[in-house]
Amino acid sequence: MKQITLVTGAGRGIGFAIAEKFAKAEHELILLVQEKNQINFLKKELGKISESKKIYFHGNLRDVKFLSMLDKKVKKVNNLINNAAQANTDYFTNVSDSQINNLIEVNLIAPFKLSQIFAKKMIKNKIKGCIVNITSQLGHMAAYNRSLYCMTKFGLEGLSKAMAMDLAKHGIRSNTVAPTKTIVNQIERKKTVKRLNIIRNKIPLKKFSTTKQIAEIVYFLTTESSSSITGTSIVSDGGWTAGK
Repeated sequence: MKQITLVTGAGRGIGFAIAEKFAKAEHELILLVQEKNQINFLKKELGKISESKKIYFHGNLRDVKFLSMLDKKVKKVNNLINNAAQANTDYFTNVSDSQINNLIEVNLIAPFKLSQIFAKKMIKNKIKGCIVNITSQLGHMAAYNRSLYCMTKFGLEGLSKAMAMDLAKHGIRSNTVAPTKTIVNQIERKKTVKRLNIIRNKIPLKKFSTTKQIAEIVYFLTTESSSSITGTSIVSDGGWTAGK
């Protein structure tokens, strides 16, 4: 039987690259997007790759009713990829209560709830599934003007490890993929040349991660080759966190 993989934030960037990789592997896909027009984009692009079944949901991960609907409509998955996230670049003392609540809901509570929902289904269906959370290099180290973002990504790293401990007895694995700066479109490459050069010079390998590289790592973590890997993080940062 074909594997069923659910990806959040599948409409662009890393999320789309992940959806594309799993489509090429002939997985049945359940793709969550924030913007409705992203569904047409996905249908067009992924239709070129695979004829495997694809189901699309448009909604807000902060909405409890949306999560409840997913629980009712999606009967089971083999792999859950929690990719959707929001960023924040405000100085620590300028971060507002609404920003705190928003980022925690999207970056932490939504992955927690979705993992809980689909881990229960894996256990019920005796599926030795995989949960992969997309975190960040900033879930392993701090940076200026990233206090709120770091808090959520460090939290997601901790959650992933704790889930790995709880779910191991069911054969369910939980890991994270933590990219450094990843170029998600060419517009960014052209419009922020100076900023990107500053970041690149901090990376020992002097290059950024690509969306396709991150997707390949995520896919690897759902395969038999990684069947003994759980509770850990694969950091794709060009050596940044190794030291100075």
